[in-house]
Amino acid sequence: MKWEFAQINLGKLVIPILVILGWYIADRIVVDLTRKLFEKGISRVENGQTGHLEGHERSYRIKRLETLKSLVTDLLRWGLGAVAFLTFLSTINVNVMPILTGLGIAGLAISLAAQNIIRDFLNGIFVVVEDHYAVGDVVKIGEYFGVVEYFTLRTTHLSDLDGNYIIIPNSRITELVNATKYWSQAQVVVGVSYDTDIRKALGIMERVGRDIRKDFPDKVRDEPQVQGILSFDASSISLRALIRTFPGEHWFIGREYRLRLKEAFDAEGITIPFPQMDVWIRSPEGFRITGQKTSA
Repeated sequence: MKWEFAQINLGKLVIPILVILGWYIADRIVVDLTRKLFEKGISRVENGQTGHLEGHERSYRIKRLETLKSLVTDLLRWGLGAVAFLTFLSTINVNVMPILTGLGIAGLAISLAAQNIIRDFLNGIFVVVEDHYAVGDVVKIGEYFGVVEYFTLRTTHLSDLDGNYIIIPNSRITELVNATKYWSQAQVVVGVSYDTDIRKALGIMERVGRDIRKDFPDKVRDEPQVQGILSFDASSISLRALIRTFPGEHWFIGREYRLRLKEAFDAEGITIPFPQMDVWIRSPEGFRITGQKTSA
């Protein structure tokens, strides 16, 4: 009798322990298997085994897989943990049906009290399903602009140019600008003096644009477009060039184009003016211009 009693009590003690141990092992296996599957997919994309992809398209596919890897891993772990928890309660003779019923009622109350959290998760699901952005993209969410460092179904984490780390609940994402999706564009506006040979200046801009594309074929996507005169301003004539680049390369290409354009204009004697104003002095003979100019 004592042996049978010991066996029964030992079984009650061992089974819950086995459930916890089984959950821990399964959790490790799920994490490791998910990681390996996604890393295999990423490796196939990197090696070109999923079809011919351009460099930046391949990079975006990899970023999306990295984002999905963390989300899928979290969802599987939460699901496995819920199953293990209910199984553990059953092994210690706890009736889970009242708990499930109570959780349903509590879930209804929580859903009413935590509507923002529910909206966070719903918006997070839409972000993933509709592929709004991925880790590594440069986005503007409301007043915040930065690189997506981390993403969960509840929050999006950004780092801005000042190094600030920003956490935004997904329910607050009502307006989104993705600066690195599909393609980007460098817009360069330069002012030249009114006595400039405009056709010559436009030709120089086109030549610099061709050189930029030739030197950076992995960054410039299409032939740069010099649109001509943009506006007649107080002290200058504004000219504009548009350079379509691969995602995220427009900042570098814009800086490089401006540098080369300044050097080319200097070599050709084309002036980029600064704001000036004529100074008039009142005298007994009336107004007259002094001939001097000062910056505004």
